[in-house]
Amino acid sequence: MRIRIRNVEQVNQHLRSAYLCSTQPSVAPKTVLAPQPRPVIVDNGESSRYWVDPTNHMRLPKSLAAALYQTQNTQSKRSIGNMEKPSFQPKKVLILSKLTRYEFEKKVHKGCDDDQLATILKKRGSDYNRLLSKHKIHHSYLNTLQRELENAGIESRLVRRFGYTQEAVDWADAVFSAGGDGTFLMASSKVRTKHKPVIGINTDPQGSEGYMCLMRKLPEENLAGALKKLFHGNFEWLYRQRIRITVTGDDGISDAIELHDQQLNRDPSTARWTDNPRSPAREIDVEECMSLSPPVKKRMISESDKVVVPIEKETVELPVLALNEVFVGESLSSRVSYYEIGLNEEQMLKQKSSGITICTGTGSTSWHFNINKLTEQCVQDLMKIVAEHCNLPQIPHADKNAVSEICTKFNQQLIFDPDRRQLAFSVRDPIFNATFPPTDPRGFADKIRIKSRGYDAHLVIDGGISYRFNDGSEAVMEVRDEDTLRTVVFR
Repeated sequence: MRIRIRNVEQVNQHLRSAYLCSTQPSVAPKTVLAPQPRPVIVDNGESSRYWVDPTNHMRLPKSLAAALYQTQNTQSKRSIGNMEKPSFQPKKVLILSKLTRYEFEKKVHKGCDDDQLATILKKRGSDYNRLLSKHKIHHSYLNTLQRELENAGIESRLVRRFGYTQEAVDWADAVFSAGGDGTFLMASSKVRTKHKPVIGINTDPQGSEGYMCLMRKLPEENLAGALKKLFHGNFEWLYRQRIRITVTGDDGISDAIELHDQQLNRDPSTARWTDNPRSPAREIDVEECMSLSPPVKKRMISESDKVVVPIEKETVELPVLALNEVFVGESLSSRVSYYEIGLNEEQMLKQKSSGITICTGTGSTSWHFNINKLTEQCVQDLMKIVAEHCNLPQIPHADKNAVSEICTKFNQQLIFDPDRRQLAFSVRDPIFNATFPPTDPRGFADKIRIKSRGYDAHLVIDGGISYRFNDGSEAVMEVRDEDTLRTVVFR
């Protein structure tokens, strides 16, 4: 469903319905969510083109806000033909907590007390007190969540990312993520079945958008009421599509590199890929920083002449499904990425670019959107060129509201529903010349095949897990119904 915006008041109404979860009372008495802060576009001249975030008062152009906060409007069509009231009655819940920036700095600077850490952060221009305040807010959310689950008679376990194992996931009937969208992506990475719900709680509303989280950017005082709505079935299930990746190569799949763990590595990025990528984590005594994939398969070497004996190519499915997107490109962004791409069953074409992303509808609000979005400056320049070139002085290129409306309409079409059974691809900075002729830099497909011609290329899943993907390796990406992720949106 796409909404055409014709005036400021219509934008206000659209943003409120997309950005906010319902404030209606649930079935049981006294479980009403507190009124939520309303994002507002003020209708007074130039400010009518802006939306103000109620949590941090940041101004965002309407041409971006109307696109980014429209995705929740798809829920009405999902409920048609399925009027059965959903039920959420788990007995055991696993809570995955993010590693707060305060906890991260304590790990990196092991052995430092808080005064020493404050001095180190001050030298870098970071605010220790702000980090500690956000750390305390996060843990206040956690305490509320655990208390409400206990009051509902639900057993819960709290783990952090290094303790988030497949065994822990299998124990639970549902998984809660406590953090932002990154924590939600991590939580979903180990849930392979479509029957186990994953529910996100944004514990940093000022610092995280929480697109995939239950309450988006609402403060902690709304959490208890939101959980009561959840337990009383006042919500809709949303089955988000995920990307299945099948890789063919000489070694099947290589060792996965956990990019979240690499954040604990303080070495320059140019040196991280040369030796064992796990060793820096061990140096700072983070034994849990282990890959989730099997060890890399070694090529066989003849003892007599040390000649590399190529082994037969192997095809395997990666152990992780992508909820947001898959990125394919060189590990260093300064290098040109070289690969072949085929859409559906079409012929493979060679491309050079800064890499390519393949996303779901869930990921269309993220990297895909930011690669392709237009700014009002670009739209205004194009309108002026068209007006002059086509001798059409009536084109209102000087009208900022008209420019904003056109920019909004273009940006809205970049975002698609999380349950749509298609993939969207975006080519970053494509190189077009006589050797590499122009092709569509973005579009949709049911299946996408990529063959690497790279030197130090990687295939990265949801910005968190990386696999080496060098010359000759091939990946096929597609969506299947059995791979969807079960999540929740409020009515």
